[in-house]
Amino acid sequence: MPINTKRNIITDPFIVVFIDGWQNLIKIFCLAMFVIHSSLTFAESWPNWLGPNYSGALEDVIISIPSGNKEYTQVWSQKVGEGWSAPVVADGRVILHDRSEETERVHCMEVNSGRQLWTYSFASNYRDDFGMSAGPRSTPAVGRGVVVTHSPSGIVCGIRLLDGKLIWKRDLVQDFQSPKGFFGRCSSPLIIKDKVIFAVGGSKAGLVSFSLKDGSTYWKSKPREADYASCIPYEGEGGTLVLSFLRDGFLVVDAKTGEEKFFSKIRSPIKASVKAATPLVIGRQVFVSACYEVGASLWKLDSNQAMKSEVNLDLVWKDQGIMDCHYSTPVEYKGYLFGFHGRQERGSSLRCIEVASGEIKWEYRGLGCGNLLRLGDKLVVLSESGELLILPASPESFEVLFRQQVLGTCRAYFAYYKGFILLRDNRRVSCLRVKN
Repeated sequence: MPINTKRNIITDPFIVVFIDGWQNLIKIFCLAMFVIHSSLTFAESWPNWLGPNYSGALEDVIISIPSGNKEYTQVWSQKVGEGWSAPVVADGRVILHDRSEETERVHCMEVNSGRQLWTYSFASNYRDDFGMSAGPRSTPAVGRGVVVTHSPSGIVCGIRLLDGKLIWKRDLVQDFQSPKGFFGRCSSPLIIKDKVIFAVGGSKAGLVSFSLKDGSTYWKSKPREADYASCIPYEGEGGTLVLSFLRDGFLVVDAKTGEEKFFSKIRSPIKASVKAATPLVIGRQVFVSACYEVGASLWKLDSNQAMKSEVNLDLVWKDQGIMDCHYSTPVEYKGYLFGFHGRQERGSSLRCIEVASGEIKWEYRGLGCGNLLRLGDKLVVLSESGELLILPASPESFEVLFRQQVLGTCRAYFAYYKGFILLRDNRRVSCLRVKN
């Protein structure tokens, strides 16, 4: 994220200061250095859902693979409460959203040691209708020194990364009648410059955009039913678009205005269904997928379409039974997709398919469901049983290079940061060293 050298740090919209003598001038200087340092290190962080590229992948990363009977070293571990919210990392700080009894908490820990830096907490009365976890599902996002979280009860908080002070708070149920759905609210925040965007659903809006500065509403898109997949950005020649896989279908809006640019109805015929896997941008193509008789589809954006008032995406292929993603988002490497296919409760398999055709290259059924990311040419897989596996990102065959039991039962996504992997279950968050 480039530094705006013309901006007066004292009047930065994300820093509120009162000049009153030398002591406050020193505070101003420290805060300014924090903002500048955050800008410089942002690209090396894992600050949001699916990482800095919104793809679950990082290029040019080489991880070490332990030899013999050795395992990855656990650098630190801390107790946490329940929830499926993934850890994120920004400016050397780990952010985690959890729940303990009747309280939701946002923790900030030092990435190298796990030392607690601050905790922001608030009362929560959310109850899951299906007896699942009452903890948060949405993963926090960090941008411009602000941590944004989304509670399953619809409470959105903007918290200062520096010290954990609440900057603003919004209630999506009160303001937009955001429905509870089957498992509460789950859309992870998407931060684009000075805005944060959510899928809220309901009678008032499909997506909404708030100011990072004070939480005020920038725009709301036309009403559409939300689901559990989070929004991601697409950078076109004409500006930034927001891609969202809603209950109604595949939606594209303008990031600045919320104006609807494209919509294709893709809806399950099954009422008790969810879309939870995030759209995946592959060059000028977008892959979307869900279970519940929805299936997968690949869309292509014409190179000139981003300049027009409407965006037309051409359907490349659509099919069921190829890679139907329940909740895990696949990753891509050199024209191939790797991901979990099939309903979690019915038994999933890990698959590799060719992006261009949807052809299945290999399948492995021994892991159940889970999540994965790609680091360089390796796949890092975390199964729902808490086993970590390293595989080559190859279409040739399924091959396990390394495996280690690292957690108990888990469904949360995980993060990579400068040789560390951060992962959690409902009892602890752990930091593993995976790079020498």
